[in-house]
Amino acid sequence: MNRNIEIMDTTLRDGEQTSGVSYSPKEKLTIAKLLLEELKIDRIEVASARVSEGELNSVKEITNWATENNHIDKIEVLTFLDNGKSIEWLLESGCKVQNLLTKGSLNHLEHQLKKTPKNHYDDI
Repeated sequence: MNRNIEIMDTTLRDGEQTSGVSYSPKEKLTIAKLLLEELKIDRIEVASARVSEGELNSVKEITNWATENNHIDKIEVLTFLDNGKSIEWLLESGCKVQNLLTKGSLNHLEHQLKKTPKNHYDDI
């Protein structure tokens, strides 16, 4: 059996993977180029949707470069169940791929979201 394993890097997305670090748009673009062209990473998650206007501008710079260099399908953004606001942000950024954050834990569903699995599934 043949297996295809892909690597997705989340260095550029805000959160614990870069706790206390804030990259400039130029730094983000430089890192994206390094990850995709020199390290040959398969996919990179570059942001969480709706974080800030600055983050949106950074993603636009990355997606402009990625489009020109045939990497646009490798650029991804973390999106949320927020009545389409994340999708609007994603489309404005020029990104084509979303990674939808949903809850897989019954504990999270019941205590954080105050929902049943069916309610959450319907949201998705």
